This record gives sequence, C-alpha cells and structure tokens, in this order.
Amino acid sequence: MDKIHFTPVHAGEVLNDELEELGLTQTALAKHIAVLPKTINEICRGKRGISVEMAMKLSKALGGSPRFWLNLQNNWELSRLKEKNFKDIELVAV
Repeated sequence: MDKIHFTPVHAGEVLNDELEELGLTQTALAKHIAVLPKTINEICRGKRGISVEMAMKLSKALGGSPRFWLNLQNNWELSRLKEKNFKDIELVAV
C-alpha cells in the first residue's frame, strides 16, 4: 500500500485563511471569543499553538470540531521533531 505524504500546516495558516474567507479580522474574532487580539495574531503568525481551550473556542466560533484544530496542531508539532534526537531511547517492554 502506498504511503500518503502530506505537508503539515500550522493551524495559524488555516485560521488566517478562514478569517480571510469570512472577511473577519483577527481583532473581531478575538473579541467574539473573548481573547486578546495578540493571541489570535500570534496563532496566525505561527508563534503560538492551539490549546484545547482555543480549539473549542475556534470550533464554536467558526464551525467544525475542536479535534480538527488539535489535529492540525499535533501534526505540525510532530513534523518538527527530529527522530534522531530520540534514537537512544529503547523499547521498555517487548
């Protein structure tokens, strides 16, 4: 079976695209979900990740599921790990 390859995208890129598509500013979204505009800006710029709470807020405000936002975040973080940094860790039980 062929492996499916994908390039993980930071959740902030997706959020920024959603805002553009909706014609919504970062400040307007921040106000709507009761967070600082700086928080939304940092997410959109890839400087901040998506927490469980933020995933729920984005889900309620923009639709979709919190899992969608968390999966974006997890896939992004996993893509940044270098497996070679963990090569010395061996399986505990076989």
